[in-house]
Order: sequence, then C-alpha cells, then structure tokens
Amino acid sequence: MNKKPKFHFTAPKNWLNDPNGLTVFKGEYHMFYQHNPVNPYWGNMTWGHAKSKNLFDWEHLPHALEPGKDLSEDRDGCFSGSGFVMGDDLYLAYTGVAFEEYIYNEHGNKVLTHDDAMISTQIFAKSSDGINFQKLKKPFIKAPKYGDMAHFRDPKVWKKGDIWNMVVGSKYENKGKVLVYQSKDIKNWELKNEIQKENMGHMWECPDIFEIQEKHAMIFSPMGIGTQEQENLAGYMMGDFDYKNAEFKYKDFHLIDEGFEFYAPQTFEDDYERRILIGWLIMHSPFEGENWTGMMTLPREIKRVGEKLRFSVVKEFENYRKDCIKISDETQSKVIKRDKNLYDMELEFETNKDKEIILFENCQKGLAINFNSKTKTIILNRENVINGLESLKTFGVRRESTKIEVEKIKLRIIVDTSVVEIYVNDGEICMTAVVNPEKDQKNIVLNGSFSNICIWDIKK
Repeated sequence: MNKKPKFHFTAPKNWLNDPNGLTVFKGEYHMFYQHNPVNPYWGNMTWGHAKSKNLFDWEHLPHALEPGKDLSEDRDGCFSGSGFVMGDDLYLAYTGVAFEEYIYNEHGNKVLTHDDAMISTQIFAKSSDGINFQKLKKPFIKAPKYGDMAHFRDPKVWKKGDIWNMVVGSKYENKGKVLVYQSKDIKNWELKNEIQKENMGHMWECPDIFEIQEKHAMIFSPMGIGTQEQENLAGYMMGDFDYKNAEFKYKDFHLIDEGFEFYAPQTFEDDYERRILIGWLIMHSPFEGENWTGMMTLPREIKRVGEKLRFSVVKEFENYRKDCIKISDETQSKVIKRDKNLYDMELEFETNKDKEIILFENCQKGLAINFNSKTKTIILNRENVINGLESLKTFGVRRESTKIEVEKIKLRIIVDTSVVEIYVNDGEICMTAVVNPEKDQKNIVLNGSFSNICIWDIKK
C-alpha cells in the first residue's frame, strides 16, 4: 500500500525537511527544500528543487545547491535559507556548515559528535535561469563575536524601499534570538539589532518577518518550548517592525498549527500579493517498504484578523475538487463509506454538545476528532491509526486545541492518503497529523449532530 500523498509535496525519494527559498521567478513558483540524496534519513544536506505554475503540480529539477564542491564553508552541508529576485536573477541565501568533529551513524550519514561542533556561515548564490546556480564568493557572513558559531542559520532576505533586510536564527548563552542585518547592495551587511524574548526556548530557527495588512508578523521556530511531547514548535508574534532601527515590538506568541509534526515554515508573497506559507511535516523514518521521508503542508494563504493570523488552503486547491457529495443533516451516528483516503470535507456543528468524527475508520478505529462541549476544545487522537510506525509516537498521539468560544464551529478537513489537515472556523485554528492507515481504514464516522456536510473527492 503506497502511503505517499498526492497533494502534499514530497521529494522523489529519500529524506526531506525544511522548505527553502520559496519564490516566484519569471511567472513560476519555486520550491527548494532540504534533501538527502543518499537515503531516507537526515544527512548530506543539499537543496532539492522543484517548480510549478499552480502550487500543486510540481516539476522536479536538479539539485540547486550541493555541499563542498566550490567552498570549504559548506563542505558538510547546505542548510536552510531563502530566495529573492533582484533584476533578472534569482538569488539564494543559505547557511553553509563545516563539521569540526563528526562520526558516521547507522545509516552511513555524517553527524556531529556534539551539537556545537560546527561552524555556520551565511552564503549567497544566484541564477539567471532559475535552475543552474553559482555560489558567490562574497559575502560570507560569520556569526558575531558574541554569538554562537554553530547555531547561526536560516537567513531570510527581503527588500523594503532601497534597503535589503535579513534575519538569521541564532542563540547565545542557551537563549534563542534573531539577528537583524541590513545592506544597500547585498554584498556588505551590517548587524543592526537583535530580537529576543525571555523563556522562549534555547534556539530560534527559520525566522521570517513580513508585513500583512499594515502590521508585521514574525514567524519562527523556537526549540525547547513544547509541552505536548513535541519540544520544538513553530509560531508567530504580531507587532510593529521599525526598519530604521531594525527593531521589532512584538506581542504574544501563537502557534501556527496545533496538531502534530508541523515545523520550520517559510512564507513568500506571490504575484497576486498573497502571503503564502508552507511548513514541513516532520517524519523521522519512512513508512514500511517506502523510500521517502517527510512532506510539506498544503500551501496556506495568510490573512490577519485583529492581532492574530488565519491560515487557509490556497484557492487553487479547489480546482481538484470533484463530484461533491452532500449529506443530509445528521443527528445520530453515521458511517460514510469511502474507497480512498483522498477527499476534502466541510461540515458544521453547534458547540452545546459533544461531537466525534473518526477518519481512516474501520471497526470504530481510526483518527478521532472529538469536540468537548465542557472545555470547548477539539481533541485529536491518532493512537488507532499509527499501526506500528513507532516514529510517529515521537510527538505523541493526542493533541488538544486552544479554547473555542463560539456557538457554532465550521470544519474543513482535507485527507490526503497519509496526512490530514483540519481548519477550524476558516483557519482560526489549524491541526495537522501524519498517520499510517492500514488498507481497510478508509471510512468516515460521524457521532452527534452535524449540518451542511459536503464531501468532495480530490483528483489530479
């Protein structure tokens, strides 16, 4: 049974992690990503590459960046970074790493003997055709003297007016922070400021600052703050970014996704002035008998409502909806027979009573989505759809959402072979989970009263 999703981006084979360099170049979307070309486990970091005209049908291209052929600064890996367009060229900014002490693990991949045994450098590359990239000899940006040479990575570059800006994730004395740089020519960069917050993890990865509806948001991935078995999380803080002083005045931290696996997202603005986010869904090992590991979320459009962001699947996904099945309002239990775990479902329910939805169901076993009318929370439980894939237990089997204090809830649930994305009230809350269904786990069960039920098959 093939578990590879049809709409969530995956590498052709082997390991995949962070989305990198998300850009639009000459009318096409470009997806770069951390990729191990050797096997389906972390190591040998290159930049995989694909492009698309619609964000869902991807053409896989040769690797954009590979370690060690031209530079000693990236001899042991090309870590994460970003992309931007200047003139007629597509530029990449990435972190090159050189391991000072290492061993080879059980998969044959070179790994550090300890977490601090590497030197990180920010490096640039460019391309005129969007496919073949040349690494630039300048600039090479090292960590500041009072910084951490090993944990200094994931540059995100953007332009405001005549000034180029760059944020880089870092840490110092076991506290995460973001370093803010500015440049007039992308060759000479000046460290202008730092962004920090107490009790917010020991390292901040994948920072990303952008404007949205006259406010600013900073998305980042703080390590070591999780309380539900996943230690490293991804979220955002709303605020105001002062470009002159490179200062970010922020408010509360909010999770982007309250489910499992979600991490290391990156955003970009497309030609329609949409701010789009793609995140990584962590998998520590492949499904049994398969040669790929890790996937991306569906592309999500970001909008601001007050002091919070909302996330919804980009509209292009609706082009793949086929043959809508409308189901009459249900007040009792109902089993909806399915022959494939490929569908897009919408439904509503009132919050005065408990509700249960079971996806990937067989004999009442599957992925349980429960609404608790007392706590006003959604509980996601995947214990009955892990089926022996022990690596899925790394992040636990149960998640509980933040409180939802409304009289009626609208759910959109997208099921794609081995992953589900749940959107609550037009993306006020998102919950995502990777699952390992058996071949006979395909049905949907509704326990309780639901209305406006509609299920589309999704097909390419």
